[in-house]
Amino acid sequence: MTTTPTLPPTAPSALAGTSPSIPLDGDEWSSKGYVGEEWLLRRAHTPDTGDVHGWVPARVPGSVVADLVRAGQVPDPLVDRNSLASEWVAQRTWVHRRTFEVPADVERAVLEFDGIDHAARIFVNGIEVGEHTGPFTVARFDVAAALVPGRNLVAVVLAPAPDGQPHIGRTELVRTMKSRMTYGWDFCPRLVHLGIWDRVRLHLPGPVRITDLAVRADVAGPSGGTLDWQLDFDRDEAGAARVEVVLLRDDAVVARDGVEVAEPGSGSRVRGTLEVADVEHWWPNGSGAQPLYEVQARVVVGDAEDVRRVTTGFRRVRLVDNEDAPADARGYTLEVNGRRIYLQGWNWVPMDIHHGVEDPQRLTHLLEMAADAGTNLLRVWGGGLIEKADFYATCDRLGILVWQEFPLSSSMHGSVPSEAEDYVRTVVDDAREIVVRRRNHPSLALWCGGNELDGRDGRPADGGQPVLAALAAVVAELDLGRPWLPTSPTGPTATLTAAALEQDPDALHDVHGPWEHQGPAAHRRLYNRSTSLLHSEFGVEGMADLTTIEAYLDEARRWPADRSNPDVVHRGDFWVNTPLLEQVFGPFDDLRSLVEASQFLQADGLRYALEANRRRQWRQSGSIPWQFNEPFPNVFCTSAVDYAGRPKAAYHAAAAVYAPFLVAATSPTQVWAGYDAFTAEVWVSSRLEALPGGWVRASMHAVDGRMLARHDVVVDVAGAATTEVAALRWPLPDAADTLFWLDLVLCDADGAVRATNRSLFATGDDLRSMRSLPAARLEVQRDASGRRVTVRNAGDTVAVGVTARDARAVTAAGHVRFRGGHLTLLPGESASIAVDWIGLDAPPSLRVDAWNTASRHVG
Repeated sequence: MTTTPTLPPTAPSALAGTSPSIPLDGDEWSSKGYVGEEWLLRRAHTPDTGDVHGWVPARVPGSVVADLVRAGQVPDPLVDRNSLASEWVAQRTWVHRRTFEVPADVERAVLEFDGIDHAARIFVNGIEVGEHTGPFTVARFDVAAALVPGRNLVAVVLAPAPDGQPHIGRTELVRTMKSRMTYGWDFCPRLVHLGIWDRVRLHLPGPVRITDLAVRADVAGPSGGTLDWQLDFDRDEAGAARVEVVLLRDDAVVARDGVEVAEPGSGSRVRGTLEVADVEHWWPNGSGAQPLYEVQARVVVGDAEDVRRVTTGFRRVRLVDNEDAPADARGYTLEVNGRRIYLQGWNWVPMDIHHGVEDPQRLTHLLEMAADAGTNLLRVWGGGLIEKADFYATCDRLGILVWQEFPLSSSMHGSVPSEAEDYVRTVVDDAREIVVRRRNHPSLALWCGGNELDGRDGRPADGGQPVLAALAAVVAELDLGRPWLPTSPTGPTATLTAAALEQDPDALHDVHGPWEHQGPAAHRRLYNRSTSLLHSEFGVEGMADLTTIEAYLDEARRWPADRSNPDVVHRGDFWVNTPLLEQVFGPFDDLRSLVEASQFLQADGLRYALEANRRRQWRQSGSIPWQFNEPFPNVFCTSAVDYAGRPKAAYHAAAAVYAPFLVAATSPTQVWAGYDAFTAEVWVSSRLEALPGGWVRASMHAVDGRMLARHDVVVDVAGAATTEVAALRWPLPDAADTLFWLDLVLCDADGAVRATNRSLFATGDDLRSMRSLPAARLEVQRDASGRRVTVRNAGDTVAVGVTARDARAVTAAGHVRFRGGHLTLLPGESASIAVDWIGLDAPPSLRVDAWNTASRHVG
């Protein structure tokens, strides 16, 4: 929220056009910390300061702590428990400064910051031009009077971070619009963020200036579309203005509109609608293509003009009722272009604890990994960020819908948002600009008031709370037509538990939890009984890739990997489930075995939860697991991709469930001690396509691959539907066969395999037999392009958890991603794993791992 001078808020689309700009990003900045107003005494903000020592190079966009790490002033907070050594940084005042050149003929100049975290005073050549508070709004200052021809100095004085509430705190005490994650969360240590965290430029506007271009591209019938546009512009002189709006696809003109504006004065707003008979509709990932169009607006007044461009896609998004839902339930089914879309999502958290530091390759890697896994929606969690523009642009390209929450979140000791008038005013002022800055993106599916907010009655907030009612009004005014939810979950029962199911199964509409594996039997019992209409946050805990743990934690600090170790507690205390792992698998005495067991249990637990939800499609409208990524290299976390961008087994398990076709089984338990027979219900699900005349084969296999039972059934799979196809009841294997696998294969009428599923069971009451599996023998080949790895089980025992991984150092340049992994191969079977990469000039070295074999390196 800009406090001085008063300039109208604007969207990023209004910041780059025909008027020239001088970019002020980059490494030309320097920074220094001060206690209190020592900076003022030393005139650190002026060109003639004598305070010339102690400055460190700074990068914009960036973060203060990241600058200090590069300068060697503090130890890397990602390593060991070094973050504790940088907690003081947020308590200082930091002065950022740099010089820049301007030409002699500048008449108008506006200094623009896309994001300052959190509060700052801004000076040009020692003259204060204004102050700003809030990271999610643009700071704009008229600086023409402060500039001189040639070299100029800009100084940004960042105030110490405001008081904030960590996860274990109280929401009602929050008074800022700032990400709460870095105040300390269950997956992120306390390291409060400060910095000029987004782009900076000196804009040199001409006599006519477009200040906002808003578009809404909607579908009209099977192939048509409408484009509603609104243009705001200023001009210095009265006279006729010609406004032209052009719709382009791949630089070809699709449609155009034009209007004359004759009224005098500086400010004008013009609206119009383009009706287009033939456009390509934008679809979520997995449901169709993502054609993007450019809208180009031009305003001409005399000899002066300004041009703005935004990208859009033609689609219509609605929330509609779930099938057979309770009468008092909201609609939680997302409908896009008239077609219901089953949500296959993930929760997204800030990419890095230094979230001002930009890493475009890592962002692309993570979002493309999500798309590869069949993801069609990301919930941008309310304890995090309004992400930068590149995030939404990449989601536009990949077809990943965005559930955007405002930066409001729950707390362990109270989740009721403040009703203070000044706080509500701050939230509303910031929200008005947040909505304007993001509303043009076709990927933006809905707005949500925040994460896990409560009303005064302790139940999920219903939207009547002052701050949520005000936010809803802002969205309704500025982003007409986009769906709105007051919070997530909306309840009325907030959390999926066995007790909640017993008390009132019809009250679990939109729910969260659980976030922990419940145990081999209880986990399945809970998800088999679930009645949720939407599962917008839940998960299973698991350890990071072993190489990631080794990269960020000194060898002497890694063991024991339990809560007796303060270094492990520092890296995911909430999620350290070593006691459960030892209960299920037996005692551990080495880190690799513990990591393998942890990732296996996380993957198996998440897979079953996702399958259980999809089995109830369309009464149940989707799954959004917690969480896709993590901002800090944890040892234990609920993330599916660790800090280094390396997928856990859970990532591959979710990708298999998110495939276009799914064949799966519901069973009462994973461990069968005390049962007289194995029982399961087999079902198939299609995301879009029908599969008439297909068939399913269900079979049971022993450790050596022997088939112990089999059942074949002909099926007709309807499009976008789930159908039960068989009920199995087989004798349990002999006591000697303590482990067995249920193998499911779905084929079409021509015999082509469309889906497979292989799940592990035990005849006892735990999975300890996995620790004594005979060694498997794998043959590994890589094709000439390096983009495909074929693995064959050449031995006489099952190979469990077969996965290809990046064999390079965690800190090596570039990123590698895989399609296929966490596979179980019976003797004689082969599997193909696709490999892709970003930021590398040559194929990366890889390794292939499995639970019961040594790693195989592949050049």
